[in-house]
Amino acid sequence: MADEFFTIRARSVTTSDWGDYGDMLQHGMAHRRTDGRLALERTGPYVPPITMPGIGDVVVTSDTRKLLEASGLTGFSFLSVEKVRIVELHWESWDSNAEEPAYLPESGEPEDYILKKPHSKKTAAAMGELWEFVVPPTVKIIRPARIVETHYDLKIDLSSWRGDDFFRSSDYGSMLFTKRAQEWLSKHLGQYVSFDSFPTT
Repeated sequence: MADEFFTIRARSVTTSDWGDYGDMLQHGMAHRRTDGRLALERTGPYVPPITMPGIGDVVVTSDTRKLLEASGLTGFSFLSVEKVRIVELHWESWDSNAEEPAYLPESGEPEDYILKKPHSKKTAAAMGELWEFVVPPTVKIIRPARIVETHYDLKIDLSSWRGDDFFRSSDYGSMLFTKRAQEWLSKHLGQYVSFDSFPTT
């Protein structure tokens, strides 16, 4: 196949599946923007090199940004993230083989790892700067219907692809990328992400 394309999924950093609790600890959440910047709420100071705190959102550390800038890949830029609520919680030291996290919020709600604790300026500073991985919508996605069961029902309109390694569509939430980008991500960040192929016309 001349052109292969992929979409990204998060890979859990814990050995056991902690479900929504693990997702909240690893990625945090970003449901809004502040002055155009992604408003991030998460635990710290540990943050994985790449995280996905909201639908379609991708956040990277400064070290990951440097790697991407030197990669030779195309189609992206960076925008600093607004750390609106960063709470201190050293969950990365918990036993990742355990069936569930060492501590669960009293409410049972994963969001309360973050919402029930105060923002810590010290923890936010120790985390370093974080960056939204910005990929603009440049391609068209062909949909057989407004609502589909799976992304395999969708297709990239190759006539609209400009040749960038990373790209998005206003018709689909997640970013898309080439085989070249998939190989780079697998090599440098494969512990944190996995991939699904994406159909083309």
